[in-house]
Amino acid sequence: MRAIFLFLALTLPSLLLASPSKTLRCVTTHYPPFTIFDEKSDTFTGLDIEYLTFIERNLNLKIDVVHLPWARVKKEMALGYYDCYFSLANTEERAKYLDFTSVPLHTTKYGLFTLNKDKLLTNHLSNTPIAMLRGVALPEVIAKKYNLDENNLLRSLSTKDTFELLEKKRVEYAITNYQAGLWYSKEYKNIYARQFNEFTLPTYIAFKRGVIDTKLVDEQIKRFKAQTQ
Repeated sequence: MRAIFLFLALTLPSLLLASPSKTLRCVTTHYPPFTIFDEKSDTFTGLDIEYLTFIERNLNLKIDVVHLPWARVKKEMALGYYDCYFSLANTEERAKYLDFTSVPLHTTKYGLFTLNKDKLLTNHLSNTPIAMLRGVALPEVIAKKYNLDENNLLRSLSTKDTFELLEKKRVEYAITNYQAGLWYSKEYKNIYARQFNEFTLPTYIAFKRGVIDTKLVDEQIKRFKAQTQ
């Protein structure tokens, strides 16, 4: 019996320290160039996936990435079924049920896209039909400067649909994330782009409450940035 107690005394501390890897189900949507989802191969690439791989390795996690349409992602956030979401803006409503990292993955801006180069530099977009992704809020500072309101906007189901509306000339402009817009617009001819500098949008990883200490994730994001800059 004494030998058993001695064995437990020697091995229990190491057993407690050696925690098994934890599996997290993390949700995102097709958000190029940061997250690119290939439907045919059911695979992900992009900068944000590199972040997750780095975090997974260094925090002894197993991360299963799940692709959902943006409209579905918005609904799932409050339901608590998935463990984390990435490339997500931190809003007051979302912070009620998600823990956000304090270090962003990246910071982006909005862009204006059009088929007519001569109309690109205008500051007056009132009464102009504009395509924009459903569920993405138009920043107030941009709306105010360019005389925009919701009546201007034809809401699309995807960013791809946004550019198809533009290409078919059902709208004069498209507004979306500038870098994502550049990626999508490569499929079309003669689309001109302009970046809005009035508003920046940092995006983060957000976790279901209690899933992980986000400070640990912050440290890994900082390390990754330091290695790649």
